[in-house]
Amino acid sequence: MEFSEAVNWVKSNQGLIKKTIGKYSMFSPYEENDYMQDAFESAMVATLRSKSKGISFESAFWQVFRKNLSDVTPNLKSSRYGSNSVPSFLCSEDSETTEISERKEIPGPDIEAVFQLIRNHLTEREKTVFTLALGLTESGALSSYEIAERLNCSAPNIRIASIRVYERIKRLVDEGVINPNSFIDIGQPVCISSAGGA
Repeated sequence: MEFSEAVNWVKSNQGLIKKTIGKYSMFSPYEENDYMQDAFESAMVATLRSKSKGISFESAFWQVFRKNLSDVTPNLKSSRYGSNSVPSFLCSEDSETTEISERKEIPGPDIEAVFQLIRNHLTEREKTVFTLALGLTESGALSSYEIAERLNCSAPNIRIASIRVYERIKRLVDEGVINPNSFIDIGQPVCISSAGGA
């Protein structure tokens, strides 16, 4: 893909990009236009990366863009969205007096244990998708785009399959086939929602 095509791709995918930006903007002093400018910059980098690594432009774009968003967006309370750097508006010239609160992760369920409990209710393809999405491999958690690239399908197919699984698990919980109390680890139950995505 050429640079001009990358710019057009960003323009035609503004809705999806803005939706992704929304996850970060609540923690940031930056405006949407700043993030969109970063999207265009990420598209330029992704053009070069996709050629050098032999991966699709779309996959390269989302990898670069999400990393850039995480790097520039301060969010001390999340390990998923944003950087753990102190926001610049909390900094002073006297660095000796700046206190940095320690990030405290709330213990949650053991994802591998939860996966083992639900895996018998998944098809082989769904098991593969969820193994990759939940980060149960050495690669860590992969996005829908990265999973789609590995499985040679489209990212929307991955999202649709994930939603289908969430709905099936919710139905099985409602029917009493799966007991959510067996997911409890250190007092944190697993929340099963049909609105999730891989």
